[in-house]
Amino acid sequence: MRTFSYYLLILFFLQCSVDLRQVPPPSPNGNTNRTQTNLPLVIGKFEILSADRGVYTDAWRMAFKGHLTSSGLFPSVVTELDPKTTSDFYTIDVEMKTHYEDNYNWWYTWPAAYPLIAIWPIQYRIAEYTVDFKYKLYKNKSLMKEETITKKGNATEFLYGFFKVRNFQRMIEETNLEAVRTCIQNLSDSL
Repeated sequence: MRTFSYYLLILFFLQCSVDLRQVPPPSPNGNTNRTQTNLPLVIGKFEILSADRGVYTDAWRMAFKGHLTSSGLFPSVVTELDPKTTSDFYTIDVEMKTHYEDNYNWWYTWPAAYPLIAIWPIQYRIAEYTVDFKYKLYKNKSLMKEETITKKGNATEFLYGFFKVRNFQRMIEETNLEAVRTCIQNLSDSL
């Protein structure tokens, strides 16, 4: 009986949280032979305003570089400017802020909390995600364009919402990808 009560206690505190560190998947290479401009692009400041931004920022920077490279806008995209460069170049600074909120519809979910802990299958979870993607485009240190792109996504899980997080993480990834694609489209329109 004692092991059963420990099992119930563990199940009560066990909840799979959603990993917000979803980087957009790489995009297929576009026409990189005919670029829209002849000037290279330097990815300057890339900040994610989040408490857990450590390695996550580097992954985002590389994914963003991959999307810009495959877009065919610039002949080269680099993360650091060569000190010997004397020609014209573009610089982009990015600041990203995310907000994730989820809750449960307790009218359906309450038996999963008590008395049928982790057995009751109807655990209705509702999640909303917002990403603010703010960028500044410079040409030789003079500001050309500044814009904030806001994209929102939402997802729901009806069965076993305490434990199934795949749909929520996919929604976050797709929302981030949509923000990156909108940013690249707006860059293309402004060049």
